[in-house]
Amino acid sequence: MNEFHLLYHVKYFTVIQLIIYCSLFQPANAQNENWDTYMAKFGDKPGSVLVDMGLINGAPDKRYPYLVITGPQAHNCNQQGLPDKEEIDVQEEILDATNNFITGVTAKVLTGTFTYNCERLNYYYVKDTMNIRNAIMRLYNRTYKNYSYAINIKSDPEWSTYRTFLYPSEATLNWMENNKIIIKMIQHGDSLNTLRNIDFDLYFKTDSCRKAFAEFARSKRYKTNELPEAKNPNAPFEIIVSTYNYIKMDVINSITEELKKEAKMHHGLYNGWVAK
Repeated sequence: MNEFHLLYHVKYFTVIQLIIYCSLFQPANAQNENWDTYMAKFGDKPGSVLVDMGLINGAPDKRYPYLVITGPQAHNCNQQGLPDKEEIDVQEEILDATNNFITGVTAKVLTGTFTYNCERLNYYYVKDTMNIRNAIMRLYNRTYKNYSYAINIKSDPEWSTYRTFLYPSEATLNWMENNKIIIKMIQHGDSLNTLRNIDFDLYFKTDSCRKAFAEFARSKRYKTNELPEAKNPNAPFEIIVSTYNYIKMDVINSITEELKKEAKMHHGLYNGWVAK
């Protein structure tokens, strides 16, 4: 299950549904870590990925060379294979219990969870695999006898599953950034059906790099405004690139992907967008 597509291509999910469903998948200790979530279409069904983004700079952590994938099969799911609210509460309870059981056996790092086809799988990197399988089996046999569950233990010293499956790709990161802005607009009552001026903010290390980027932007019919005093000391040459358009996910994604790609060629830093 390596091929997937971002869920905004799936017409039966609206942005509001994404807000509600993704908000249910937030670990209790999320405030102390850098957890984020996205939904995607895996094959013909949607799935939810919850991942600790803050681990990427230290991955792979050679102290934890083994991967443990385990989690329960839900009893009640909708037609898309996503558990209902009550099932999610139980899955969170099982996650907490599994954390405690594995901690009692070996040092571990919870890197993410994947919910798909009525199943929630939790991904741990651990120091040692001895006795883990038996510990997880005891947990289910004692407390969660009515649940079927999966256990998959393998060597993954490069953390390839975390880096290439759980952690979002560049395209997915771009979608996540834009989705958060659009969600905030909806929550504040902003209409997405109105043409707006949309400003994209970028920084460059040199004025020549900024001018080269500005020439590209104007060739694509963007308006440009080169600002005299940027707030970023490492990239002090700022530019605002503007377009007049609707706030549609596919449109915004296309624009930001294009601007980021070109800015990277000129050693630029992309800094988000605002709609006016």
